[in-house]
Amino acid sequence: MKVLTSYSEGIDQCMTSHSFSIVQPHKQTGVTGRHSHCCYEFYFSPGGGSTFLIGDKNYRVKPGDLFMINQNEKHQAIQTDSSVSQEILAIFIDPSYLESISTEQTDLTYCFTHRTRQFSHRLSLTPDQQRRFTYYVNRLGKEGGFGQDVEDRSVFSQLMLFLTKLTADAASGEELGRHRTYSNTKVSDIITYIHYNIDSQLSIGEIASHFYLSTSYLCRLFKKDTGTTVNSYITSRRIELAQTLLSGGYSVNEVYSMCGFNDYSNFFKAFTKKVGVSPRKYVQSSLSG
Repeated sequence: MKVLTSYSEGIDQCMTSHSFSIVQPHKQTGVTGRHSHCCYEFYFSPGGGSTFLIGDKNYRVKPGDLFMINQNEKHQAIQTDSSVSQEILAIFIDPSYLESISTEQTDLTYCFTHRTRQFSHRLSLTPDQQRRFTYYVNRLGKEGGFGQDVEDRSVFSQLMLFLTKLTADAASGEELGRHRTYSNTKVSDIITYIHYNIDSQLSIGEIASHFYLSTSYLCRLFKKDTGTTVNSYITSRRIELAQTLLSGGYSVNEVYSMCGFNDYSNFFKAFTKKVGVSPRKYVQSSLSG
């Protein structure tokens, strides 16, 4: 199978062939527009150095991260460290093809259909797992030869079985992604709710109401299990997202509302206090670096 060099070409080939395609773009820079497409997608980053926004979640991409995105999830890649090699590998899959090679006992669509509240789109592959993943991809990247189509189907099934097992193991309780596991289930649910709604006007009263708790009980519960207050946690998450977006090319005027601040003045004060420099100086230092 020929390894392609553009995402659009990969998506077209995937859907035209009703199977899958492999894409390794020569270079990825700046901000990739927020989008979705009709294929399932694996997105592999050997070097990290970027941020991935998928639906309501954002991930700081680390070396060896593999992301699983279905056709309904809007996503956006943002390069945040220009010094890191932006080598990327993407695999696009026709959903109907994946269903056709699944069985009643083995659902190979699991990576793309399993979406619980605690789900993470990221698999952080160990060095051994990265080598195994690369081994399969290299075999799929061979071109021509008698029986290549049959071999591709066989190798792809092995790859999907490997990744589906990893995803199922992670869903069973193994550490997945960067999200901390909290001892109190209710606090874990609150953390997830904050992550999903970080761009809205969150308040302690609104969160307490959503979980049918009093505000005082919510604050005590959250502080006991996390060591910080609800408002401090929300602000930290917003500033973290703001830094990512500013480094990715968004303007200061765009960012503050995207991160849930109701006006620029509040954003300016919170950002400067947390980061130590103003948002505009932060952008300048990012560009000069």
